[in-house]
Amino acid sequence: MQPSSRFLALACVAIVALLCSTAPALSQQDTPAPSLILKWISDLNSPNYYVRQVATMELSANASSAIPYVIEAAHTASGEQLDRLYSFLSAIAIDPSSEQGKPAYEAIESLSKSRATAKAMRAEKILEVIGAEQRDLAIDFLQQNGIDFNPREFQVMNARVLIPNPIVINHRFTGNVQDLNCLKWLTDVEFACLAGPKIDGRVLQHVLTLPRLKKLQLVETKLTVEDFKLLKQAPDLNLLEVIYAPIGDESIELLSQLPVWGNMYLFGTKLTKAGQEYLKSKVDGVDLFVSRGAYLGVVCLQNSLVINEVSRGGAAERASLQRGDKLLSVNQVPIIVFEDLRRELAKFSDGEEVVIEYERRFGFSMRRDIPPAPESKETFSVTVVLGRRDSEPKKN
Repeated sequence: MQPSSRFLALACVAIVALLCSTAPALSQQDTPAPSLILKWISDLNSPNYYVRQVATMELSANASSAIPYVIEAAHTASGEQLDRLYSFLSAIAIDPSSEQGKPAYEAIESLSKSRATAKAMRAEKILEVIGAEQRDLAIDFLQQNGIDFNPREFQVMNARVLIPNPIVINHRFTGNVQDLNCLKWLTDVEFACLAGPKIDGRVLQHVLTLPRLKKLQLVETKLTVEDFKLLKQAPDLNLLEVIYAPIGDESIELLSQLPVWGNMYLFGTKLTKAGQEYLKSKVDGVDLFVSRGAYLGVVCLQNSLVINEVSRGGAAERASLQRGDKLLSVNQVPIIVFEDLRRELAKFSDGEEVVIEYERRFGFSMRRDIPPAPESKETFSVTVVLGRRDSEPKKN
């Protein structure tokens, strides 16, 4: 550092010290008078840099008392005064769950919702920074408590789908319900899978605070009909899957009122056939599918009944069905497309038997690296004890 620069720095420190010494002294126990807080806020507009610095330090040192006055002033401030007020609020709002942070964060939210001004846009940027920080903290904390966010394949209706940003809460969750307060910061999560007996109404209520929730799976939970009423508070969903839940015809009115605008998939419920038909007449613009809960455990090639995948340990594997087999009928009812298979299986519960007719090709391979060989086809029938859908999503 040059001598002149060192002298200037020392002079600055001296001037700041002098200004601090001339400011009214406050002990840690003292509460500054409102007039003094307003003076500090006014001093943020001073043409004197050091006066502005002292005012900034005093406001920070007396944040608890200053917050209401800073919030009020921020709505009319401009220029450097607004810059410093924003900095004050941002530093406190970085922890929005704290006693001081909550009103500071709410004030920035209010400023962001004003007209499309530079002030509002700056407030939005601050919220983005705070939100990103809180999201990272929330994910780290929730992962430590057994909640999974890893991309993986899920059984979604009748297909395996890779979900890039899921949240999975199941028996591995080791935290308490209050730990879920931070879910509101997960702005990129659109898919939630809640599975197992640890899921109750309190957990569901927190999950419904996910800002961008679009798809919700409820798999073998302990949710009661009363808990299902919470779904009325859900954001608009384009998929609701309820898997193995003891809800029946008494839930029809409730189900018809839920904010679901895409697909509603009820698998393994107690709805009667008459109840299913009545529910279909009540919902509008919803693709409704109701099944008694039997599961064969196959994935077929698109728009066909040729098996592309057999679930390990599932009903199809136990019956010796294999990849490349083409399904032909269920209990002598012909099936042409996969939707036919799904419709026929929906009539049965897990543990019930059906007779599956299928075609097996010999000398055939679905692998492109194997040269074609002469083929022959033969039709077989097998009795299958239908199983249950696996409640665990498939890890990559």
